[in-house]
Amino acid sequence: MKVLTDRRVAFSWTFSDSLKELTEVDADKCWVALSDFAAGSTKPGLRFGPIQGIHSGRGWKIRASRNLRIVMRKVEDKVYLAYLAGPRDQIYERARRGRFVVDRVGENVRFVEPRLQEQGEFEDHQSVNWTGRRLVVDDAGYVLTHWSDSELIEAGFSAAEVATIRSLDSHEDLLALLDAGWDEGQVDLAFELSEVTPAEWRAPDLFGDAAELRLSYALENFGALHGISRLFSPEDIAKIAAGPIEDWMVFLHPDQRAATTRRFEGPALVRGSAGTGKTVVALHWVAERARRAQEEEEEDLPILFTTFVKTLPPVFENLYRRMPMAPEGLVEFVNIDKLAYRICGEAKEERWVDRNAVREAAQAAFKAIVTPGTPLANDGVSQQYLEDEVRKVVKGRGLDSVDEYLHIQRTGRGARFEESRRRQVWEFMEAWDSGMSERGTVDYADVMLRALEFAQARPGPAYRSAVIDEAQDLTLVGLQLVRALVNGPKAVDRPDGLLIVGDGAQRIYPGAFTLRQAGVEVRGRTTVLRQNYRNTSEIQRIAMAVAGRGEVVQMDLDPNDKPLPRDRESGEPIRSGLRPLLVDCGDDHAENEFLVKQIRSLVDSGTVALGDIGVFVLINRAVSSTVRRLRDAGIPAVKLERYDGVPTPEVKVGNYKRSKGLEFKVVFLPRVKAGHVPRKKTARQSNEEYAEQRALELSEFYVAMMRARDQLIVSFGKDPSELLVASMDEFETVTPGDL
Repeated sequence: MKVLTDRRVAFSWTFSDSLKELTEVDADKCWVALSDFAAGSTKPGLRFGPIQGIHSGRGWKIRASRNLRIVMRKVEDKVYLAYLAGPRDQIYERARRGRFVVDRVGENVRFVEPRLQEQGEFEDHQSVNWTGRRLVVDDAGYVLTHWSDSELIEAGFSAAEVATIRSLDSHEDLLALLDAGWDEGQVDLAFELSEVTPAEWRAPDLFGDAAELRLSYALENFGALHGISRLFSPEDIAKIAAGPIEDWMVFLHPDQRAATTRRFEGPALVRGSAGTGKTVVALHWVAERARRAQEEEEEDLPILFTTFVKTLPPVFENLYRRMPMAPEGLVEFVNIDKLAYRICGEAKEERWVDRNAVREAAQAAFKAIVTPGTPLANDGVSQQYLEDEVRKVVKGRGLDSVDEYLHIQRTGRGARFEESRRRQVWEFMEAWDSGMSERGTVDYADVMLRALEFAQARPGPAYRSAVIDEAQDLTLVGLQLVRALVNGPKAVDRPDGLLIVGDGAQRIYPGAFTLRQAGVEVRGRTTVLRQNYRNTSEIQRIAMAVAGRGEVVQMDLDPNDKPLPRDRESGEPIRSGLRPLLVDCGDDHAENEFLVKQIRSLVDSGTVALGDIGVFVLINRAVSSTVRRLRDAGIPAVKLERYDGVPTPEVKVGNYKRSKGLEFKVVFLPRVKAGHVPRKKTARQSNEEYAEQRALELSEFYVAMMRARDQLIVSFGKDPSELLVASMDEFETVTPGDL
């Protein structure tokens, strides 16, 4: 291969969006071609050159395969912006019809395309791209506002044309003039004038090298605000080309990127429903803080990235390492319980949890305190519910006295606890603590409380800043622990010190709290992500139909506010795809055979690899049996607890809880049958307690469904779960023989 010199390439969000329309094989071909191009290859097969028919030679292309092309805009010498990929005829037509906006006055740089107008579609001045998806138009005011009418006439427009331009609300409206009979040269002139001031237009080099320099300036200074990545070196692109397409975590939509670069004077919150890219935002926020740390060199302190689920930090760390230009060695990824253990160990106080001893102490305390005739026994409150009450509410809020407990608002708890119940809960906790002490153990909540005390007594901060991902599943004490580690003994919130990331609709553990209950104020520093980038509209519609009837306690609510309906909190998908399948297998044995056969069929089709598939069940016992069954059938499979985010050629199997924070191209949810999902009410459970348990299991099922990026397959053996019965019309219902 002949190599002349390296090239650097940036990517627009339209490029990332167009890749999603391709098969994995074709997307990989595009990355390989880009890798060759960036390395300076002159291979004839790339067929690098301008696209015929695009004004001023600003459209360039390379060949990824016989029918695949990548379209780029030349930024300056050896620097290119890739903005489309796909079948040759389609993207050439899009490139010819679309135009770049390089408006330095309005700080706007992006590729725009003609609208696909429908009745009443644009009353709010939103636009739709070539697939019919709604996009936010970020033009500030009208087109060419920095030109006067007389200057536009001087540039070559008639008075009537100037009047038309003044009536336009966006650059999409300007493109629509082509279909209204305007000459293409006049539309191109309008776009070219948007790049310059009238004084610059009068300079003789308007359409020479200066045009490229203006685009270069725009990309460097405000391209990120409009979905343009930083420039990638040949080495960066080769790294992407060598890995699975899922590993390309560098792209951020403009709505997301703003949350990663904005500076906050105190704690900030990013929330959004499943699929809106909260974790991607968090990873880029961390990378941005790490880059600033390298530049400022003020503190020799790391940055913390923590979450509740213990299997997620290794996944997030490996994703972070794959992000080009993410500084290494400055970010620590650790789950919150391990962090608390370590803090206690550093303080020379080993507080180890013996689960069996904790369980024995809880059973003894329950038997001694919840006796017949007492309030909790009369009301049918189970031992598990009391344990959760102590862990998540009493110790989870750091309550020091029964009087405090009597007066707090038990946010997120469904069963009503009057004073007599609460006093008995306190007695149960004291008996449980005494039993654990006798057995030489403590519970996880005790470790967290003690770690908070040590953190608050430190002479200085332990971290320069921190991210809490899936924050809705932490306790209030867990949040306070991270906050203390960042702020130090002064307990004053540092600028850019704490980013809280979460979604109340995906809370899968008992109890909840609001940030105001924790003493954390995020008003004016909250970002709500409203676009679903992961799931197709069909998958989200099913998830909402099955599990969208509940209420959501978002962390930024006032404690006295009513919870929000889940369907109001959902993001808007940008993709459409296959209708989710509901497979009636007839019995459990046939369902086992169906799972094996369907996984083989998907892999044999060449569109999905084994590592792209997730299989999720409700309980851990079913995880082990599913892994064993797949392996016996010759299908490599691994439990999610052993998955660290590094791509492997194995089907990933886990329970609904463990699936949180991950995504797969295809998700199977077997065993969704009556009495199993959700579980049946036990004899000792009150109606209130069971309603809360059912709501949490509904959230777990919702989380599991929303892990599917492209295809969701739900199955049952005999009788379907009640969750599915009311929503069957939303699925494509089939039997194994239909597939």
